[in-house]
Amino acid sequence: MAFILITLVVSALGLFVCLNSVSPRPEFAPLLTDPDDPLMIEAEEKARSSLDAFFELFEKFPDHALVKLYFVSNTEQVEHLWAEVIEREGEENLRVRLVTPPVTHKGQLDRLYTCTLSDIEDWAVQDDSNNIYGGYSERAMFKIAEREGVVLPKKLMSRKNLYRDP
Repeated sequence: MAFILITLVVSALGLFVCLNSVSPRPEFAPLLTDPDDPLMIEAEEKARSSLDAFFELFEKFPDHALVKLYFVSNTEQVEHLWAEVIEREGEENLRVRLVTPPVTHKGQLDRLYTCTLSDIEDWAVQDDSNNIYGGYSERAMFKIAEREGVVLPKKLMSRKNLYRDP
């Protein structure tokens, strides 16, 4: 249960920093979550099936758009990184700035990166009223914490009310 709490707190704080910074950097190192949890699988499916809504929101709020990427480091380890969206490159690519540094990558890695739409596991866009659209993986982690009986900090729980469906 402590692992779920730590994972949720780190994820939420990383997403909060990303959405509230010009050049965001995570406050804490990323932690692994169980990708096979049915709630996480459902979250990824929701995110991928709603990419059209993401692009509509990105056009309205381009300075507050993030994507969570499936990333394979140069050590062949899979990581899940949040990235600030800079621009769309054609129909299948995004130019992004990595927010979450990969922990298994060896050597330098340019934070500017081009990803494909198939790399996107989640997305989040914050509007001018601080509502957050998307963020399905964090929503899933709230449910997992509740399911496991984990009591979350009040500040983190206040984020739960910011989420909106697109």
